[in-house]
Amino acid sequence: MKMTNVFDRNFDALTSEKKHIVNQGSARSSKTFSILQLLYLTALRSKTPLLISVVSQTLPHLKRGAIRDFQNFLKTDGYWNEDAWRRGDFIYSVGCSEIEFFSVDNAGKVYGPARDYLFVNEANRIEWEIYLQLSIRTRLTCFIDYNPTREFWAHTELLIRPDVAYIHSTFKDNDYIEQSIVNELIEAGKRNENFRRVFVEGEIGQIEGTVFDNWSEGLQPDIELPVLFGQDYGFSNDPTTLVRVVIDDRNRKLYLTELLYKAGLNTDNILHVNRSLCGNGLIIGDSAEPRLIDELLNRGCNIRAAVKGQGSISAGIMAMQDYELIVHPDSHNLKKELRNYVWIDNKSGLVIDDFNHLIDAARYALTYYKNQNNAPKTIETFTYRKTRI
Repeated sequence: MKMTNVFDRNFDALTSEKKHIVNQGSARSSKTFSILQLLYLTALRSKTPLLISVVSQTLPHLKRGAIRDFQNFLKTDGYWNEDAWRRGDFIYSVGCSEIEFFSVDNAGKVYGPARDYLFVNEANRIEWEIYLQLSIRTRLTCFIDYNPTREFWAHTELLIRPDVAYIHSTFKDNDYIEQSIVNELIEAGKRNENFRRVFVEGEIGQIEGTVFDNWSEGLQPDIELPVLFGQDYGFSNDPTTLVRVVIDDRNRKLYLTELLYKAGLNTDNILHVNRSLCGNGLIIGDSAEPRLIDELLNRGCNIRAAVKGQGSISAGIMAMQDYELIVHPDSHNLKKELRNYVWIDNKSGLVIDDFNHLIDAARYALTYYKNQNNAPKTIETFTYRKTRI
């Protein structure tokens, strides 16, 4: 059986006993083949009966995808047993175990009996609640794979958890891919930047018309730089946010770290968070909430109201576009906002009033800094070590 390093990495993740194993990758990276191979061998070597579920969006998609791949690698290697395949039920018997294939448009299967292992193929095509129902009925490990055409629940719900293993792969991880396919992928990537990101590099696709294309992931440097904290306020529907903004004017870089993104916080909650995460650092808060800012200030928070007025949003966006934005890798909500904050009308400077809670907070901080002639005495400087905070 021909195996790639993607198989090895999934095997290592399986033995680490993570609940969820997330496979994000380019086209033809072998992620689907590798997971199916691993599940087949797991069933084959098990001395106790296992039930393994392979799931996709619809039955036609399942037949064209996971079922075809499963049959192909078994037939190619001479392991396929026609008598073990219950065609009407889409169940394949392996030793004392069974591998079943079904689609999520079959509600009875989604909410049905439990299983030992789960594999959701092209998981970005199904909803989070469906995956959640499947996963809570899975006794051992859940695998998912997808081409990252956009950000979805794998990034916002799973990758922030400690019980998740993440495996990134590209076609370069597949030693058995034909050179003609490699050439096609590379040429298509040259013609379309978004295709290159998703299907060649296995990175999350960029939505057309995003306001900020000047950002990347990274860590803060081991030098002294001015730091401010920006804060935006919400309650029932919108979150209250807090972001650390470290300003390197010499190199035109902003280092942004998401510290808070949570709805339903009252004044006491916000005060506690600000004290614990900012210390005596200066916080620039949304001036649309003057009473809240006064309460926080009177109770010992080092906080000032953001500068607002006609044109302040567009001016703040232009200021942020003038820097390279370096976003801490753990700032998941901030990265989501940057990917989804798009122009309604580029000429007039109108933007979608959503996906902006952390961006607005960062904008408040930078605008305050610029208005203080870049060297306010109230701004503290710290030395940031090359470690994640």
